[in-house]
Amino acid sequence: MAATIQDALYSSLTSLDVSQQQINVISNNIANANTPGYAQENQPTSALNSGGIGSGVLAEPIQRMTNAAATATANQANGAQSYSQEMVNVLTSYTQVLGQASSNASLPSMISALSSQLTTLSASPADPTAQNQTVTAAQNVVGTLHSLDTAVSSAREQADQGIAAGVDSVNATLKQLASNQTSMQAAAAAGSPVASYQDKQDQLIASLSKQLPVKVYQNGNNGIIVTTDQGTSLFDGQVHPLSFTPTSNIPSSVRVNPNSSLGQSGGLGTVTVNGRPIQMSQNGSIAADLQLRDVTLPGFSDQLDSVAGNLIKAFQAADPTVSATNPTGLFTNGGAALAASTGTPVAGLAGTIALNAAVDPTAGGNAALIQAGVHGTVSSSTASDNSTVLGYVQALQTTQTYPSNTGLPTSMTVSDAAAQVSGLQQSTLTNWTSLNSDRTMQSQAASTALSGATGVNIDDQLQRLMTIQQTYSASAQVIQAASTMLNQLIQTV
Repeated sequence: MAATIQDALYSSLTSLDVSQQQINVISNNIANANTPGYAQENQPTSALNSGGIGSGVLAEPIQRMTNAAATATANQANGAQSYSQEMVNVLTSYTQVLGQASSNASLPSMISALSSQLTTLSASPADPTAQNQTVTAAQNVVGTLHSLDTAVSSAREQADQGIAAGVDSVNATLKQLASNQTSMQAAAAAGSPVASYQDKQDQLIASLSKQLPVKVYQNGNNGIIVTTDQGTSLFDGQVHPLSFTPTSNIPSSVRVNPNSSLGQSGGLGTVTVNGRPIQMSQNGSIAADLQLRDVTLPGFSDQLDSVAGNLIKAFQAADPTVSATNPTGLFTNGGAALAASTGTPVAGLAGTIALNAAVDPTAGGNAALIQAGVHGTVSSSTASDNSTVLGYVQALQTTQTYPSNTGLPTSMTVSDAAAQVSGLQQSTLTNWTSLNSDRTMQSQAASTALSGATGVNIDDQLQRLMTIQQTYSASAQVIQAASTMLNQLIQTV
């Protein structure tokens, strides 16, 4: 009889111990229900047998709920959202300067104002007030182009800084990943739980996926291999850090793949791993910043430069005083003429376009030359001649050619081109804002699906806790009863 009581006592004691371990696991689950990246843990059990007879309960190693497919989907969705969000952030900085086409300070409005002032001047070509107002309108066009050129450069510098910050973040995360893996492997070798290290590993990979697209492969012994989605190795037990040299000042003429025939120059940093350019798709904030710095924003510069170039050439062609010896017109390329045969866009022209000093009173010029022609002579006998001014009016209405690679219609007036540039550049932000909204919802849905597959269901955990507590209570009662029976048995001996 004593042996039977001892068996019952031992069985209940093991049940009590296992129940306490299960309670601890459930309590930890509930405490971390809102912890990002935490995966629910379960404490499985098995029966102890002695001679085919149950003799207690054994706690097996803690199991962590995982779902590789849901995790990969969530990481990809988060990376896609990070990409579109970065596009929105940087484009917003630029378009705040660009303004809406209908704004009085926009490039289309400034060119329209110049056209209106020229029309007014054509009716009173000798009027000093009209002459000065027209010169001011021309200066405003130049100033607006300069502001937009500067804004593009600032946005590219913002993107470049974003690349540098992203590279630093990735490298720091890779170091943490290596340290975490070392600790996890040591814990596994000692027979200790590794679930918390696995949680940390998933959190670090999720952080990486917001910066650049990654793939993860299991490598045995609690090890992993991390690459970009196009195969560049980032971690294989050893960290392969990213390298990048930021550029503090990025004029619009600086390009990652320069075309010197268009006045472009190089000098931009590239992201490399082990000395080789990183290979990855357009996912994550680093890829977005590279796209902005090297493609999207230089495209904006090309559009602005095309408008500036055709503006210069249109007014050169319209001025009867322009000649081989006096080639500059009302607008210049930093004081120089722009040959009619010059291809567009000339890199940086929106930043170097200038009002001819001959008509600029602030530069010692004479505003009356806007009536006579920049190389003409102011004379009372010709003061009422409005032919040059009418030529300028016509210049803004003359159809010119625009390169197809700028994304602009290939044939239109300067006024129409300015409106096209403003509209296309604003629509780029609008499109990315809309796409980012969609991607945000997709990211949230993927995260919710991952949480449903691996996260903590508090209601379920509380129900399990109640069941285990009942088992715990029953085991305690058995122990108490067995102890009483053993004491009584001892007293009868």
